[in-house]
Amino acid sequence: MSRNHETPASRLSRQLRLLIVVLAAWTGEAVADTYIILSLVGDHVTIVKQEPKTGSHLDQNRYEVARLTEPVLDDFAVRVADATIGKVRPDASVITLRANDPTLYALRASWLDGDVIEIRELLSLIAKQSPPPADTHLLLITPYRDQPELKTGWDYRGTGKVAGLGFYVDPWTRLKRSDTMESSRGFLGVFTHFQLVLVNLQTSAIEAQERVVVGTTYAAADAPDRTPWNALSSSGKTRALASLMKGGIERSLPGMLSSQKP
Repeated sequence: MSRNHETPASRLSRQLRLLIVVLAAWTGEAVADTYIILSLVGDHVTIVKQEPKTGSHLDQNRYEVARLTEPVLDDFAVRVADATIGKVRPDASVITLRANDPTLYALRASWLDGDVIEIRELLSLIAKQSPPPADTHLLLITPYRDQPELKTGWDYRGTGKVAGLGFYVDPWTRLKRSDTMESSRGFLGVFTHFQLVLVNLQTSAIEAQERVVVGTTYAAADAPDRTPWNALSSSGKTRALASLMKGGIERSLPGMLSSQKP
């Protein structure tokens, strides 16, 4: 019976081949994009109560802010963005951040209406939390203020302007249930108004920016007591917000990532 003996030359050749494979894999990892995802949109919801129109052009709606004790909506937005990046850029690595510093939420007030986002202070804070690797981009999810576009079966409803996530209570407009076609006065609107901003952390340049302004409606006839607020349960309200956020991110983000480079 014969045995195969590995000569020093063949052993060296095999080791060199392994080294080349390792170096190629390391090089591919080193040049892969890195994305840091930060969501600043889900720490509260705004409840808009539509008031009767009196002929004035001023916004007469009432606005109430409800703070959320847990960042479940921010966490959800980050997970959706992470999954979307994984589909479009499967070789990229992702770092997720939570906004534990109140200063981060305070910064976003100046970003609600303007076309230009001043991000220098934000980038300084992020660098202190997690110094970014080379070729890193920040994906920022932040509120945007606009008029609600609450889709009904035939048009869009909503007055005034509001930013972020929330609910719109209209006690006047008559809508029908989608299943039984039962009609009742009033509806509950659900809206998500936010921006996706992609920042190159090496150059501090904003490379892509998309705004998401979407909303839907639920007839008061869906509620057992026929009141608009009860058209959705508490869990149903959360699911409705999450669904709108998910759709907005999944529609907008792939184009932003694809426009970076071929």
